[in-house]
This record gives sequence, structure tokens and C-alpha cells, in this order.
Amino acid sequence: MHASTNPTATSSVRPVTLPHVTLINGPKPLTVAAPAAPKSPKTGTPHLILVGLDDQGKPHASWFTRDQTDAAAVAADLMQMALLQITTPELTAIAAGLPKGKLFESGKAFVPFVKRSVYDQLAAHLTADFLTASAQRVEAAKAAGESYTKASKGEVAMSLPEDWSKLAVGDTVLATESADDGWWFAEIVELPGEDKVRLRWRDFPEYPTMTVGMTEIALLHPQYVQR
Repeated sequence: MHASTNPTATSSVRPVTLPHVTLINGPKPLTVAAPAAPKSPKTGTPHLILVGLDDQGKPHASWFTRDQTDAAAVAADLMQMALLQITTPELTAIAAGLPKGKLFESGKAFVPFVKRSVYDQLAAHLTADFLTASAQRVEAAKAAGESYTKASKGEVAMSLPEDWSKLAVGDTVLATESADDGWWFAEIVELPGEDKVRLRWRDFPEYPTMTVGMTEIALLHPQYVQR
């Protein structure tokens, strides 16, 4: 019997895979470059520096972008700080080492502490009037804090103004943050003008000071005796 020559007849044939052969000076196999890692989003370019001293005399500073100019100006007014536009290489270099500030819905801003040496560099760009006002505010707050300590020990009596025209730093008045909070003792630490007063809560000295209008405080009777 002859072997079948039927072209439809098949046999099991395994495909042969040859390894890649690299020829000298020959073409190299194609390689696919890995996708580039995504870049971090830019946080903006420093355009302004908000700088100043708190009531304890500690320096603060941070930077803000151009589109935050109006909001930063509001914060500077509320926090009694200065706003510097970055227009010189020196201020650009200082801003590079500052943290970026953050604006709050209240109108104020997050302005972290900075080293005294950094503040001194920025102070060279501030007006003499601003520096004088800042020093006076710090001294007034310090004096008010000392008077509070003495009063709490019974060493001195509360200073009570006789009428609205005689309000002075160190006087004790009544203030409230809302109708639901009631009225509390507060001491005047500054009279910034424009019918406003800056207050420190007498019984809560760890709370931040606040600035309110004259119409938002009340006077105690000048003959009031503390119990």
C-alpha cells in the first residue's frame, strides 16, 4: 500500500521561534519609551508679601499671588499688617524662602511665624509710620496684659471709663461676639481710630484680640465694684 498523498492530510507541525540576532552595526530592535511622570501643578508666582507683628511682638510673613491682591489687602487691614509688592530682586529672594499664605472666608489670612532676621529684612521696606504704629500696638497689648495680671491678683482695681469720650487703653468694658454669647469683660488694648477699639477678653487672655466698633461695646457704671 502506498502512502497517502492526499493534500488534505496534515501532520502536527510545531512553529519554530528563532531568537533575535543582533548584527554588528545592524538595526536595533525598537523600544517604547515609558510615559513621562505627570508634573506637579504650579502653585503660582509670589506677587505680594503680607508681613507684620502680632500683639506679642512675634513676626509673621507669607506670600500671595497676583490674583489674590484684593483679598490680601483686606486681610492686611483686618490683621494690621503691611502688604509689600514684590518689585525688587531682594524681595523676590526673600519671598522664595517664605511659606505661601492662605485666605479665609472671614477675610483674614494664615500668615505663619518667620525668623526675626527675615522680618528685619522686610522691615527695611516698610514705612516709618507702620513700624511706629506696630511698636505702639505691641507695647499697648503688653501693658494691658500686665494690668490684667495685676487686676486678677487684686493688686489694682479695674479702670472704668466715665463716658464714651474718655475711653482709654487699659479700660474695662463689656463686649460680645454674638447675641447668643452674652456680654463679657474685655480690656481695651488699642484705639486705632475711626470709632473702633481693639479688645482683649479679660477672663480669656489666651483668646485672640478683636477689633470692633464703638457701638458694639457697653460701659460699666464707673462705681462698679468687682466681685
